[in-house]
Amino acid sequence: MQKQKYKMKIISNLFYFSLTFLILILNFASYSNAIGNVDWLLLKENNDGKEWLDKGSIKLLPNGEISVLTKFFKNPTNSDDDGELSLYVMRINCEEKKFKDTSINGIPQFNSKWQTSNNDELLDVVIENSCSDFING
Repeated sequence: MQKQKYKMKIISNLFYFSLTFLILILNFASYSNAIGNVDWLLLKENNDGKEWLDKGSIKLLPNGEISVLTKFFKNPTNSDDDGELSLYVMRINCEEKKFKDTSINGIPQFNSKWQTSNNDELLDVVIENSCSDFING
């Protein structure tokens, strides 16, 4: 008799867990659909690759910095290479012209440090466009 009660309790818990999970998924379904709606703008292309900015992702943070979503395609280095596409969420300090990556391909970068572009024209164009869009927008 005890075994049967134990099995029923497991089935009941599994049912409630599944129901809760389904409700959560359905609750965020419209949010995840909205994530796909991006406004990619090709900012620059050079020998290193191509850099895009999601114009709709520029957000003001409470400390006066901005957050942006960018996409970078690294050109292939040889004929066997297809190139590499990466997504970055960046925080930008427009006053100091510094940035740090807070997420690369969806993986949080908790220990990222503020840095300058070191005259990387693709990073420079992201900072310039993001900051000017925010200031003018």
